[in-house]
Amino acid sequence: MTDSRTPEQRAADDALTAAIQQTLDAYAGSGPWLLTEYVVVTAQQGYDEDGDGITAVGQLYRDGDVPLHRALGLLDHAVTRMRARIASDGD
Repeated sequence: MTDSRTPEQRAADDALTAAIQQTLDAYAGSGPWLLTEYVVVTAQQGYDEDGDGITAVGQLYRDGDVPLHRALGLLDHAVTRMRARIASDGD
């Protein structure tokens, strides 16, 4: 597999992975877990040429790319857990 990322992209990906690991450690403690994959969902606000607000949603993957079946699995699992939490909040 060829890494087609630029040096700037590699540095940004490394910094993002380090920040995610630091956040995991801060919230959950540094246990026996190994960060293997991630999907970061982003929202950006911008403006078109008429000054109207537009929103873009994107995803960032570990090292710039994660196989789609893994990304979908991570997202689906997270959505399922969120929905279960919402459903149980009504009890």
